[in-house]
Amino acid sequence: MSIYAQITEKKSTLFSVVIFAVIGILIAPIILPNLFHGAHTLHIMLQVGGVIAAVFLTVVSSIAYIKLRTKRLMLTFIAFSFFIAAETISLIDVTWPFTFYLGQISLPEIEHMLIIGMLGIFTLAIFRND
Repeated sequence: MSIYAQITEKKSTLFSVVIFAVIGILIAPIILPNLFHGAHTLHIMLQVGGVIAAVFLTVVSSIAYIKLRTKRLMLTFIAFSFFIAAETISLIDVTWPFTFYLGQISLPEIEHMLIIGMLGIFTLAIFRND
């Protein structure tokens, strides 16, 4: 059995891999510079937890889509990808507030647009007649 198959078969192992991967990616630019900022650190850790959940759900839905190839699972995968984007934007906004704008639109507004898009795609997946 390959390492890929071993990781994807057990969801607990997959969740551990996702946790270590996300923390490994975010430790230098986001976690370490804000480690001793009190309650702000807790807010950042909450957002990192959201990114971990979003990545895990996206990976699980992509594995399910690869196995079954249904349009519902594809829409679910896309919706969870929107969730990753929304959580990443939220994490950037919490870490560096009032720094990044897209024209006249602030990051929290973009995050809310992505969440509304995610909910719309979930609605399409739920009410789809396959």
